[in-house]
Amino acid sequence: MLVAVVLVAEVLVVVWFAIFSVMLVSMYLDSRQMELPRLDTAGRTLIGSAKLAFVTGMLALVVLTVVELPVFG
Repeated sequence: MLVAVVLVAEVLVVVWFAIFSVMLVSMYLDSRQMELPRLDTAGRTLIGSAKLAFVTGMLALVVLTVVELPVFG
């Protein structure tokens, strides 16, 4: 029974990801015809913070992966 629940959950995740991807592509295609907005200070700060958080997360992921490798541990 547990195996069936897990398989159904995995199928639902694949379906959700497919729908989410279609939605993102649709939003991208709609936005190609729009003008780019001029960001104010708060918008630029938000975008900069998001970029910094992404870079920090990727660096942490790389460092933690390297630390967990048996060669370095």
